[in-house]
Amino acid sequence: MDGTRLPLREKAPGRLTRDEALLIAFRNSNEYQTRKEQLFAQALAVANGRRGWEAPLAAGEISGFTGVDRIGDDKASFPTESDLKLGLTQQLAQGGVITMGLALSAATDFLGGGDATAGSLLSAGITQPLLRGAGRGLAYENQYRLERDFAIALYDFARYEQTFATDVTNRFYRLLQQRDLLENEKASIQQSEVTYARTKALFDRGQVSRIQTDQAEQNLLDAQVRLERTRQDYEDAVDAFKIFIALPVTANVEPAYAEAMGQLRKLVPDAADIPLTEPRAREIAMQTRPDVLTQRAALRDAERNVEIASDAFLPQLDVQAGVNVPSKPPRQIHELQFHRSERFAKIMFDYHFDQTDDRDAYRNSILALAKAQRDYEQFTDGVLLAVRRSFRALEQSRRTYRLQSNSVQIAERRYLLAAREQSEGQAAARDVLEAEEALRTARNGLTDALVEYATTRLDFLATLGMLQVDAKGRIHERAEPVTFRRIAARYSYAPGPPGSVGRTEAR
Repeated sequence: MDGTRLPLREKAPGRLTRDEALLIAFRNSNEYQTRKEQLFAQALAVANGRRGWEAPLAAGEISGFTGVDRIGDDKASFPTESDLKLGLTQQLAQGGVITMGLALSAATDFLGGGDATAGSLLSAGITQPLLRGAGRGLAYENQYRLERDFAIALYDFARYEQTFATDVTNRFYRLLQQRDLLENEKASIQQSEVTYARTKALFDRGQVSRIQTDQAEQNLLDAQVRLERTRQDYEDAVDAFKIFIALPVTANVEPAYAEAMGQLRKLVPDAADIPLTEPRAREIAMQTRPDVLTQRAALRDAERNVEIASDAFLPQLDVQAGVNVPSKPPRQIHELQFHRSERFAKIMFDYHFDQTDDRDAYRNSILALAKAQRDYEQFTDGVLLAVRRSFRALEQSRRTYRLQSNSVQIAERRYLLAAREQSEGQAAARDVLEAEEALRTARNGLTDALVEYATTRLDFLATLGMLQVDAKGRIHERAEPVTFRRIAARYSYAPGPPGSVGRTEAR
């Protein structure tokens, strides 16, 4: 649609194709833009959390004060002090923290410059836990989950793009169905007009009763009423679709019915369209759906929480070492006195004899793990059930289309035969009217079956991750699904068949 201008207030409505609707929706949809912004915000949180892990985290502050001091009638003084502190902090995955700092301070009295002093202090230190919080990646756990959840969010957003494009396409197909109903009603009115004219001519020749003429006329009026209702339903559906893809409701557009319906009718339901068996579809779903990966991650986190809770029983035993190097007084801040540095080493021990809170936290984590296991099993059953239902719905829609195709053929043959027999005086108007209604119903049913198959097929492929959406929102089918192979290199519980959830240590 690049370079194409859609009319907003022109008298002639613009023709909107499926690809144009997808492009507009991906550019303008509030829902889609909100999802992208949420993903961006999550990326910011991950980047912010990595500060201090990959490289030292820099921090600093500057402070100071000035004032007036006067005691009685004595001379006033104007003391002023200022401080500048700079620091670097490097976090270690094994729980340790390395710090480096530089502090600058100055003090003076504006009325007595000789009293001014300035100094600096260079410091460095390391703190390393030996028991509680030591090793096993416990310190990195929160950041580990942030990064992993963001990786899952990327997969989830890619899947959302597929489902969003599928939703737009399905709504477009339903809109085509509404338009086809309108066209069928117009065709039905034309048939009813022919039937009424034929019946009236037979009545004028005294070959049929007045009742048959009234039946034909009443059928024509009913068709006209249905046409008005169907037209209103179609116009309402067009407005709703415009709002969904973020077009102004005043935009004078409607779907390119003839072109789009022709393309849709080429999609003849065939078993070769989905070269998958139900067992294979279930296997693919467990290896491609981001919500499955999310549940596996939740189970892993529950197992990890048990480890974290058990770690709280250990006493805190930390080793701390450092050095402070002051500058030469009174104002040589650049001359650090390393020979007069203060070096220190500490061992800090802390243990609470009352472990009631830790005991409760540990038991609650075990209960949470048991619930997470049950939730995962229940969720897995739900996924497999959804795939089975989707597969059966696809098969049912394929069979329904074939039946409706046969029904249309029979209805067309029945209508032609009834119309011919009425002309020959061998059939009553009621027979023709019933044949007209059967034909209208069969045609509507065929369109419904075709749209149902097309939408069910797209939903099925999107569920299995076998669709790809390009930058313009266009849908392309994949020969192979997108699995968790790349993410599995870091998170071993990502891939695998149902139930193969293993524990992995954090970084």
